[in-house]
Amino acid sequence: MVSLKTLTKTATYIAIGGITCAMIMKVKLEDKIRSQPYYKESLKLLRSHPGAVQLLGEPIKDLSFDYGEESRKFGGGRIDSFAVPVRGPKTRGKYYFWAEMQDERWVIRRAELELKNEPDRRLMIRAEESQAKE
Repeated sequence: MVSLKTLTKTATYIAIGGITCAMIMKVKLEDKIRSQPYYKESLKLLRSHPGAVQLLGEPIKDLSFDYGEESRKFGGGRIDSFAVPVRGPKTRGKYYFWAEMQDERWVIRRAELELKNEPDRRLMIRAEESQAKE
């Protein structure tokens, strides 16, 4: 018969291994999204916006996002309101962007920055063309 101590150790090792595998998988999925053109282009847009740089400070870093929640926003060549937590030396916030596949390349249609200390306001980084004309 196996002792309780041995069973406890085995269960602990299995739990640690499972958690480690889940964390590695999460990081790999996030890295896969971070390497996509729409993600790179949207963050380049944020980092080059003078207002965002003034509010967040430089450098602006993107943080870990909820892959499960954000993966629901993909479909039909569109991405709606993808949320990326960002931080700079001055403050933190969430960067939202909308993208669309057009002529075999991703186009960022709209982008907004919401600051942690002002959650009811957003800085418009890029407005949709129909909004910009009005």
